[in-house]
Formats: sequence, structure tokens, C-alpha cells
Amino acid sequence: MRTLLFLALFLVSGLLSANDPVTVSSTIRDVKVYRAGATVTRTARVTVPSGPVELRFPALSPSIDDNSLQARVSKGFTILSVTSTREFLAELPMPDAYNKLQLRIDQLEGEQKSNQATLEVLNEEESLLLTNKKVGGDQSGLDVVALQKMAEYFRTRLKAIKTEKITIVDQLTESKKEIDKLKKQQAEMRQRLRPDNARTIVIRLTSKIGGTADMEITYLTTNANWLSTFDIRVDEINKPLDIDYKGEVYNRTGEDWTGVDLTLSTGDPSRNNTLPVLYPWWVNFQQPPVAYQAMEMDLAANVRGARNKAAEYYVDGQRVMADGIALGQSSENLTTTEFALTEKFDIPADGKPYTVILEKKTADADYRYIVAPKRNALAFLTATVQDFEELNLSSGKANIYYGQTYIGETWLNTRQAGDSLQVSLGADIGIAIQRDKVKDKSAKNFFGNKVEETFTWVIKVKNNKTGKVNIRLQDQIPVSQDKEIEVKSEIGNGGKLDEESGIITWNLDLAPGENQELRFTYKVKYPKGREIGL
Repeated sequence: MRTLLFLALFLVSGLLSANDPVTVSSTIRDVKVYRAGATVTRTARVTVPSGPVELRFPALSPSIDDNSLQARVSKGFTILSVTSTREFLAELPMPDAYNKLQLRIDQLEGEQKSNQATLEVLNEEESLLLTNKKVGGDQSGLDVVALQKMAEYFRTRLKAIKTEKITIVDQLTESKKEIDKLKKQQAEMRQRLRPDNARTIVIRLTSKIGGTADMEITYLTTNANWLSTFDIRVDEINKPLDIDYKGEVYNRTGEDWTGVDLTLSTGDPSRNNTLPVLYPWWVNFQQPPVAYQAMEMDLAANVRGARNKAAEYYVDGQRVMADGIALGQSSENLTTTEFALTEKFDIPADGKPYTVILEKKTADADYRYIVAPKRNALAFLTATVQDFEELNLSSGKANIYYGQTYIGETWLNTRQAGDSLQVSLGADIGIAIQRDKVKDKSAKNFFGNKVEETFTWVIKVKNNKTGKVNIRLQDQIPVSQDKEIEVKSEIGNGGKLDEESGIITWNLDLAPGENQELRFTYKVKYPKGREIGL
């Protein structure tokens, strides 16, 4: 039996090597880029003989995930195996940007060789002239006219030689500087891309009659990603804001993506694809850990007789039930968005960001000025977008524009935005703010063994804009953390005090040119002879 098995393997091996390997040139048709990684689809048309044949697709990305390899072929052909090998003796072709640098270096080095040769000829000519400057022999001399002509020739020619040498030396110096810069750029690109070796995908297929086979290969490569970016534009207050949702695509795979159909996905290609299996879930009584025993004693009265009303508690960050059985915590992210771009794109493998526009959205916003004059006497305009999750955006960097002016950069954290998103549009000098302490209403008094300090502040707000504005102004009073320190306050003009934080909030609607004065007072009483920080 073993002899027959070896014979069968020998025959199969002989069949697979019956035809010489065929090297196939393929092109990238489409690329789907994830937050980390990209799925690349290549296509090729190849003519193959009948019987088994080995197709080799060389010079591919070194970062191919072997487990992701898939291949399809047209009817009449059968795929026997799909593998990949690492070719350490074959470097991955460098991207066009790198090759253009090399072409320029070769051109400059050729010019340098030509200039160097010309310089050597000029040096020889100069040496020849200087060596033979003695004219007319020892006994007889030239007449004056001939001597003048000879001197003029020497002067003119030597001057031309030296001038040309200066020009060539300058050219050599400048070209060397440019070559050094180009080589440094090449070194930076090579270090970033590191195409030390390439991958070759090997597909073994067979057919009865051979012919033309249409091939499609799909694989995941790891050295690619994309990031969300936004341009948020506001033309005027009380008008919707425009959001340009963009993606910055990075390609460090070693393969240029030229004229490809590009898709950006928020999915994760490395997700767990294991088939879920449910096992019996046994429940039994459990002796609570020592750390929970004291808590359980305190809760005994509440737990006893209330089994169906189980209370939850947190001990050292662990969520537990009153009977000591732990409850697992889980989080799910079921939303994956894909953006299939309508145009074809070129994304070179140079590791630089290439920006593509994914969507243009318009959203209604509530505009409000937020002011904290204790920290900054400027009014900051904000736009709040309600039902933000319906825009289906992801976290990323955002450039803010107000009118035609670039305001600055911020970060949109859509995971923490909740139902609404607040965007700062920068400071607006059209709102005048002034905060002053009222001296005649502020004092320090002594009552027995107590000291009472009184502070009164007045805040003046004026709307110098041509339209109505909504302003949320905040200030604060101190909050006591010691029972010997008493704080009392008087808040005017409809201000709302948060007792826990000491934050006072006024919501103001000011017409054009309208001004309003806000006032608040707080008193702090503490033991005499003690100091407090105010």
C-alpha cells in the first residue's frame, strides 16, 4: 500500500512539472482600504497549454497575508493550489517617484562626467600654452607686430580657458549639491518603504485543452490604511454648515495603485471569523471572595427576601450582583461603512497621504457664543449639530472655516459625541466682554473669631454685531471642602448656580447693539488666623 502511495505522488509530481512555469504580468483592478490594511484585486489574461501548469505572479507586495490569498479562473480551468513565496534575490520594483529621482540623478551624473572631461581638456590646453610661451628662439626675435599678435592670442585664449573652467567648476559644484539632495530623498523613501524583497504568488492549475485563462487574484496587504478628515465650513450664523468628509489614504505596500477602483471601508479585515459555538451554561452557588464579604454583610438585609430584585455594585471596577455572581461586560460595533469612489485613482506606494473626498453633507446647526470671562474675555462661537449620529461620520481631524477664513484645526471624536456634536468656530471680536470687581461692594470683616470676605463682580456684555446672538456666559464661585469654611452667594440676572461645581450660567439673547450687565456676589467665612486660597 505504501509503495502505491509513493508511486502516485511521483506520478502527480511528474504531471505538475510537465509544462514549464509561466510568468504572468498582472494589473491591479481595485483596492479596498481599511483602517489597517487593504484588500488588493489583480487581474490577468494568460494563454496556457493543456495539462498542469504553474503560473507565477512576481514582484508583488512583501506584506501579503498568505492566509488571505484567493484566486478565481474562467471556465474550463481548475485551480489546484495557491501559494506565495518570498523572493529574497528579487527586489520589489520601486515606485515611479523613486525611479524619477534616479533618472534625474543619472542625467546629472552624465553631465558631470562630460564637464569633468571638458575641464581636463582645458587644463591640458592651458598647460600647453604656458609651456610654449617662449617664442622666436634664442638669437632672433619676432618683430613688434608679430609679438603683439602673439601676446594678444595668449591673453585672449588663456582668459577664455580660465573663464570656461570657472563656469564648469560652478556647474560641477551645483550638480553635486543637487545629486546629494536627490540621493537623500531616495534614502528617505527607501527607508520608509523598505522594499527589501518581493512576493511571488504561485498558482497551479490544469485544463484538458488549454487556451486563454482570465485570472483574478485577491489578497490582503498590511502596510496601508486611511484616516478620516473633515472640512467644516460656516458661511453665516443661522445657516446650515457644510461638512466635507474626506479620507487620507496611505500606501506603503511596495505596489503603486495606478488607475484603480478605490473603496474605503471602516471595517476590520482582521476580525475573528471563527464560527461561534454555544456550550452549556452551568449555574451554581458560589462562595464570594474575601473582599466581598464585608460588603455582603452590609447588604444582607437588602438582599434577604429580595432575590428577584438583585442590586448591582462595583468593587475594584468589577460589576457584581448582590449574591456575588459576576456579570460580564461586552461592547459591540455593528456599523461598517464603505465608500466606493466613482473615479479611478492613482495612489503611489510612497507612504504619503493622498486625500479623496468621500461625501459632502449639509447639517442644520444651533449657533451659540460661549464666554468664560474669568479665563478669557473673548466670546467663542460654537455650532451644535443635533442628531449627529445620523450623519454616519467617524472620528478624525477637522479643519474649521468661518466664511472664507481658516479658523484652525480640531478633532472630532464621534464616539463621544452622543446625539449632538459641538464645534468651536473660534473667537469673535464682535461680542464685547468686560469683567470687573466692584470695590465698594467687596470687603473683609471680622466677627469674633471669624473672618468674612465679600466679593462682588460685574460682567458687561455688548452685542456689536448686526444680528441677534445667543450667548452662554459662565463664571464661578468657590466651593468649600471644609466644614469650617462657609460660602454663601447671591446670583443676579437669572443666573443658575450648580452647587457641586460652583459654576454659574447665564443664557442671554442680545439684539444688535444691546448690552447687559450681570452681577454676582459671594461671601466666604472662615476661622480667624487661618488663610484660604481665594
